[in-house]
Amino acid sequence: MKKFAKILVLAAVFTLLFTGAHMFAQGGADSAADGGKVVVNIALPNNPISQALEKIARDQYEAEGAEVNIAVLPENDLRQKLTTEASTGGTTYDIFVIGPYEAANWAKFGWLENLEPYFEELSAADASWYDRADLIQGMVGSLSLDGDSYALPFYGESSFIMYNMELFEKNGLTMPAEPTWDEIYELAKAIHDPANGIVGMTMRGAPGWGMSGAPFVTMVNAFGGRFYDMDWNATVDTPEQRAAWEMYKKILREAGQNDILSYTYNECIALMQSGNCGIYYDATSIAPPLESEGSAVKGKVGYALPPHQKMQTNTAWLWNWALGINPNTTDAKKEAAFDFMLWATSKDYIKMSVELDPTGSSTPPASRSSTYLLDAYKSAPYAEMTLKTLESTDFTKPTLEPVPYVGLQYIAIPEFADAGTKMTQYLADYVVDKISLDEAIKKTNDLFNQVAKDGGYQD
Repeated sequence: MKKFAKILVLAAVFTLLFTGAHMFAQGGADSAADGGKVVVNIALPNNPISQALEKIARDQYEAEGAEVNIAVLPENDLRQKLTTEASTGGTTYDIFVIGPYEAANWAKFGWLENLEPYFEELSAADASWYDRADLIQGMVGSLSLDGDSYALPFYGESSFIMYNMELFEKNGLTMPAEPTWDEIYELAKAIHDPANGIVGMTMRGAPGWGMSGAPFVTMVNAFGGRFYDMDWNATVDTPEQRAAWEMYKKILREAGQNDILSYTYNECIALMQSGNCGIYYDATSIAPPLESEGSAVKGKVGYALPPHQKMQTNTAWLWNWALGINPNTTDAKKEAAFDFMLWATSKDYIKMSVELDPTGSSTPPASRSSTYLLDAYKSAPYAEMTLKTLESTDFTKPTLEPVPYVGLQYIAIPEFADAGTKMTQYLADYVVDKISLDEAIKKTNDLFNQVAKDGGYQD
C-alpha cells in the first residue's frame, strides 16, 4: 500500500472506543522563547486524568535546563492535529499522545522514536527508580515493535464482566469467576424480565469499530475465530466466527436492551447504574461510575474475568493512552521529552497523584501493577479483577490460531478503522434481521479480502 493512502486512512480513524476515551491537545512554545531553556511541547486530551497531569506538572515538575509546555484541547481536534503532525513530519509537538492502534502503525512508518536507546543510557539508579518491570506487560507490548518500546503507557483499560449481585441473589444465580459465553447467555436469559423492566444483559450495540466492535471482536477471539490466516486470506466464513456472530445476536435479542443499535457505552452505563440490568460486559474503566455516589448499584456489583469459549485466556480487550517522542524534533528536546515521560509514567507520579487527590480519580489506572497496591485502589471492589484481567492479556497473541496481525479488539492495520466500522454495520443489520447471517458473513469476508488485496497484504 502506498504511504499516502495510509495517511488518509489514519486521519479518519479516531472515533475510539471505550468508556469515554480520551486523547490529545496542542502546544506552541519554542526553546528560544525562554532564555535558552529547552521547552518541550505536549498535546493532551481534555479529560480528568490529563487535566490532572497538566496541573501536577505545572506545580511539581522540575528539570534542569528544560520545561514542559502543556495544553489541553478537545480530543477530536487534537487527534486530527497529531495525525497530521506525525504524517507530515511536523515539529509543533515534541511528545505525541497515542494509543496502541497508532503505535503499531506509526512505529512502522517511522513516526515515533525508538525508546530503547534512551533506556540504555539510564544509570543503574535511574533504571531501578523507574522499574520497567512494574509496568503492566500487556500495555508495554501494545506499544512495541519487534520487542522495542516506542511509547510509555500513561493510563489504560481492559475489559471484564460486571454483574448486579442483588439481581443474581434474587434469582438464585451464581456468576462463575471465569465464565464462558454460553454461561453468560444462560444467566442473562434467567435474569431477563421485560415485564418488570429488567434487562438480562447489556453490551454496546451502536455500529462503529470502537463501539459494538470492541466487545464483538473479543467475542470472536474467545470463540477461536480470527479475521485472517497467515497468508492474509480472510477467515470470517468459519464455524468459529459464525458462532460468535450468533451469540452476540442471541444475547442482545433474547436478553438485551430495547433499541439495541442506539446503545453506546454511555447508555449501557446508565442502564447498569439504574439497577435494572443483570450483566454488563465492557471496559474496566467503567467500574468506577458504577460504584459512585448516586449509582443504584453502588456496592452491589460483582466482577468476573471476560468470558471465554474455545480460547481460555486473552479474551479481554486492551487500550491505553501513551506518551511517545516525535522523531523529527531536536536531540535536546528528545532528551527532555524522555525525562518528562519517565516522570509522568513513574510510580512516584502515581503516588503523588493519590496524595494530591485521595479519591484516586486523578490517578492513571492500568499502567502499573503497583498502582493496585495503593490504598486508594486496593480497597476498590473492582481492583483485584482489573489487575487480574490486565496481567493475563497479551496484545501480541490475540487469537487461538496464528495470525499475521496484533490487536485484541481490533486489527492493528491502518485499514481496520474503516473496515471494522463497515463490519459492525453488517453486524447491526444482522442483529435486527435486515440481512441473514449468511449475507452478513459473506459481505464481511469479501470486505476483509478486499482490504488485504488493496493494502498489498495478499500476494
